[in-house]
Amino acid sequence: MGDLRRCLASGEYGVLKDCPLFESNFMQVTKTGDVANRVTMGIAATSPDLDLPDLMLLARPTTTASGHCHCHCPDALPFPGEELQLFGLVPLKFARIYVHDESRHQLKIRLANGRTFYLQLLAHPLKQDDIFGQWIRLLYRLRFYRSDAPLAYEEQADGSRQTLRKNSS
Repeated sequence: MGDLRRCLASGEYGVLKDCPLFESNFMQVTKTGDVANRVTMGIAATSPDLDLPDLMLLARPTTTASGHCHCHCPDALPFPGEELQLFGLVPLKFARIYVHDESRHQLKIRLANGRTFYLQLLAHPLKQDDIFGQWIRLLYRLRFYRSDAPLAYEEQADGSRQTLRKNSS
């Protein structure tokens, strides 16, 4: 069980505690790569009936947690059992997630209000490529299957609907 899953299971977040969740630890960095702070990001489906996730969760270590690394190095791993505080629940329709720098394992998140921030994957060096690859696959699925434009349907003779094309307006 990941840190964010443990945070959600703590009882405060009833509806979210059993939702499917993909999570990783990141360092928030500036556009140039300077380290700002540690963030755990999760992508979740708020209902098992959904085909794709619809919510981004953001959490940070609680200030009361002891044993923090103060070196601000991006390779510092989180301490086991570290408690998180959820500070952001963003519907994915209000966020765009991009690969910013694949060689540094960095993502770029742009919110609907225009705010942009950068996250660099924080994982064991032997697992970074695999985990970042999973993020890339998730982002591809979210982007490929996401539809911001309404779809046009045509009624078939048997009563079923067939997708023709996206309306371009």
